[in-house]
Amino acid sequence: MRRLLLLSACLLACAALAYADDKDKKEEKKEDKTKSEASVSPLSIAISRKLDAKAFGYAGSDMTTFSFVVSVPKKPLLSIDSGGSKVAKFEDDKGNSLMDEKFPLQFFMGQVSQDRSAMTVSLYGNGKRPGKGATKLILKGDLSAVYGTDEKSEEIKKVKFEAKSKAKAGDFEVTITQEKGGFNIEGPIFNLTTKTRAVKGVTVKDGDGKEMEVQPYGSFPFGESWTFTYAVKKAIKEGSITVNYYSKEEKVTVPIDLSASLDLGGE
Repeated sequence: MRRLLLLSACLLACAALAYADDKDKKEEKKEDKTKSEASVSPLSIAISRKLDAKAFGYAGSDMTTFSFVVSVPKKPLLSIDSGGSKVAKFEDDKGNSLMDEKFPLQFFMGQVSQDRSAMTVSLYGNGKRPGKGATKLILKGDLSAVYGTDEKSEEIKKVKFEAKSKAKAGDFEVTITQEKGGFNIEGPIFNLTTKTRAVKGVTVKDGDGKEMEVQPYGSFPFGESWTFTYAVKKAIKEGSITVNYYSKEEKVTVPIDLSASLDLGGE
């Protein structure tokens, strides 16, 4: 009986290990597929030299800035997870490191495309410049990107598109800042304020239910809230604004393996 119990326990343990191994392989394949869909390409390189402190009031510092574009199809990008990202190598093609052990380098998000499939990212190597004779920069690491899932919508009804007018629905509040934007914008400009950064976009309809063309102007954080600015291209007096957003967030790791010429003209 004891041998039978031991044999049964061993079989259960082996089955559990096999299941875990199979699960890990499936997750690994899923992760590899995600990584293969992502793309990274150089955007710009900037190098600055420290000035003579005796001759100038502000001498600045040596710095190498490397910016690139990250594209992840079907994953609406929201931001960067700094804690999950890592710079493994940042150097020139002469082997000169542009990293400082005292101050670990971090990736910083720039702009996000309107469809949220791509974003610009920058790395600032403070206190470092490429060595003499260097022609390329080499960057390797992992970028942890945050993207939105579970798309939902919230309609703000009976919006009066008059200056200083406000309307609200759920966590979303609209403030009309201008009745006419100018510069080929005949309609109003409005701010959308919310606690979520995961706004996909807005749909504006007039009183008859006709959809109006909208121009996004960007977003910025303020305290615990986010403000998104939009303009309606044609004049509108009253209507509705539907906010499309993501109620959940997830992360994806994008491998960074770049080698870019210090002269990006031919890249």
